[in-house]
Amino acid sequence: MSILIDEQQVTKNVDVSFGSCQNRRLFPEHSAFNRLGGGIPRDSKIGPDRYNIDDVTSIKHNIDTRPTNKLGYTLGARTGPRIPKLKCHKGNFAHDLTMGLELDFPGPQAYQKLDPRPVKENAVAFNQSSSRSDDRFAHNSLPAPGTYEHDIPRNRQIQYAGSFGGKQVLVPTISIKCGQVNDDICDSCKRPPIGDYWNRGKKSLCRNCHSFHLTYGEKYPLTYLQGFRKVRFCSDIHHHEGTTANIKMRDPKLEYKQRVREAKFALHF
Repeated sequence: MSILIDEQQVTKNVDVSFGSCQNRRLFPEHSAFNRLGGGIPRDSKIGPDRYNIDDVTSIKHNIDTRPTNKLGYTLGARTGPRIPKLKCHKGNFAHDLTMGLELDFPGPQAYQKLDPRPVKENAVAFNQSSSRSDDRFAHNSLPAPGTYEHDIPRNRQIQYAGSFGGKQVLVPTISIKCGQVNDDICDSCKRPPIGDYWNRGKKSLCRNCHSFHLTYGEKYPLTYLQGFRKVRFCSDIHHHEGTTANIKMRDPKLEYKQRVREAKFALHF
């Protein structure tokens, strides 16, 4: 209690924030005392709102700075007359309409050939002799466009669990259960499961019973069956020989390939 009182008294007696009473030096009046700050000119006239943008973007500035010659032509401009002075008879120009002299310049249609090219006619319309209605699509054996499942996510990929700088680890779709003896019994048929089976806590279902109840849903609700996860006993992978250690019975590379194959199949089935 005495320590808290002393701290409160100390904070009340301090009248300076952050332990300093000097003025805070800010840019552009002041800059940092390092190499970066040394290259910045300490001028208060430099800033985002200190430039005269109107002087360099006005029409007068563009006209004054545009390169022109003595005649007033800009770079790339054509100095020739718009109507060529073609000499005709008696020294008069052809475009001088006051003298009644005109040249008969050909129009765009004069360059087109009058004789049409011969067109080879096809033996059948659109050069396609096959029938428009195919007999393969006449029967109803093929599914209609509306019968496909459109809610399936696309671009599905295998999931990997990793960390920053760590190794990517494949997320298995089938959990491995280790033990000396598999004591799990199917909750529906009361028989020990053969091969892979489904497990949820202390409840287990064989594959046949799980697919049956998932289809008809008489004994278990759908939300309850969706909580089951596929499990595989470790008897085919390694054996323990009465201890907690495991002795590999298969090549680890083959085991990894099998898990990758199962993860790919799990995306579609």
